[in-house]
Amino acid sequence: MNGNGDLRQKIDDARRRRLPMPELMAKLGLAEHAKKSARCPLPGHDDRHPSFSVFEGKDGFWFWKCHAGCGEGDEILFLSKLKGLSLTKAMNLYLDMADFPSSRPPKCHEYPEPRECPASRKSPECHEYPESLESPVFPVSNGQGLDGEKEKVLKAFAARNTCTERSTARKRRWQLVRDLRALEKGISRALEIAELVIAFDEWHRRSQPFLDPAKTRDDYLAAFLAELRKVRVPMGEGATLNKALEAVSKLSAFELPVVPAYLGAPESWRRLTALHRELSRLCSNGKYFLSYRDAAKVCDGLSHQQAHTITFALASVGVIEIVSNGKAGLNSREAAKFRYLLWETESAEADDDEIPV
Repeated sequence: MNGNGDLRQKIDDARRRRLPMPELMAKLGLAEHAKKSARCPLPGHDDRHPSFSVFEGKDGFWFWKCHAGCGEGDEILFLSKLKGLSLTKAMNLYLDMADFPSSRPPKCHEYPEPRECPASRKSPECHEYPESLESPVFPVSNGQGLDGEKEKVLKAFAARNTCTERSTARKRRWQLVRDLRALEKGISRALEIAELVIAFDEWHRRSQPFLDPAKTRDDYLAAFLAELRKVRVPMGEGATLNKALEAVSKLSAFELPVVPAYLGAPESWRRLTALHRELSRLCSNGKYFLSYRDAAKVCDGLSHQQAHTITFALASVGVIEIVSNGKAGLNSREAAKFRYLLWETESAEADDDEIPV
C-alpha cells in the first residue's frame, strides 16, 4: 500500500463490497445478531433485553450500535471490541478477512480509536446514521485514561464539530463540549486543561473561516471553558433518558414498583422509582445521571422542585443512592448521579413468587 490514501480506499472497498457488517458477522458465526434488534454479542455484556442494532447508513456503509452502552461504529471497531484488539490489529484482521493481502498496513492517522460510550449518534429508529468513517471515537483503557494517541483523538473530536457555515459557532462548540464530557465519563477522569486546549485549538483552527472576525481566540476559548461547566447531559445520554421515560410511561399503576419502606407511596413516588430502575437497567455500570427537570417529566404536572423533593425522599427510604449531587432548578445544567438499590429486593420477591414444579 502507498500510504493512508490506499489504506482508506481498501477499507472503504471492504466495507462496501467485500465484507460489510452483516457478512462479517456471519463469518464470525454471529449472523443471528446482524439485524435491527438483537441481543448484544460483545464480551462482558449479559444482554437480557435486545439492545444491539446493525443498520446501513445513508452513505451506503454499515454500522453497529449497542444501545446499552457497549459502543458503536463500523466493522473494524466491532472486531476491536469483540476480540479485544488494538485498532491496528483489528484493521489487519479485517483486511485479511476481506481477502486483501495480509501485509501489515501502515498506521492510519485519519482513523480514530474506539470509544466506550457512544456520543453523538442517535438510534437507528431516528434514521440518522454515522456520516462516514471520519466520525471520531474514543480510546478507553479500562477506565484508566486515554491511550498514547490522545492528541489524535482530541483533534478528531474537533474535526467532527468544526463549523462549516457562519453563525454556527455556538452550536458546534456546544456539541464539542458535550463530546468531551462524554469522553471524561468514559475514561473516568476529568480532562486536563492542556488536553482541552488541544481540542479547542484544533476546532478554532478548522472553524476560523466561519468565525466572527471581531472575536479573538481568547474570546472563543473563554466561552468554551465556561460551557464545560454547563453540560447537563454528556453526548449520548439523551437517547437513554428518552428511552427510559417512554418505557415508564407505558406502565400502568399496577405495574409500578413498590417502595418497600413505604408501601402506601403515591404514584408519583412509584413512577419516579420506575424511572430510576429503567435508567439503571439501561446503563451498563448501574450508575446514571438524571436532572430534576428531566425527572419531573415522569408525571404530568410534576414540577422540578417536587421531583427534587421526592428524589431525596426515595434516597432516604433506600430506593436509590445519590452518588453525586447536581443542582436543583429549572435552568440547572448539572445533573445528579444515582444508583438504583432495589435490584436484590426485587429479585428475591420474584424468586418467592415462583411456583414449584
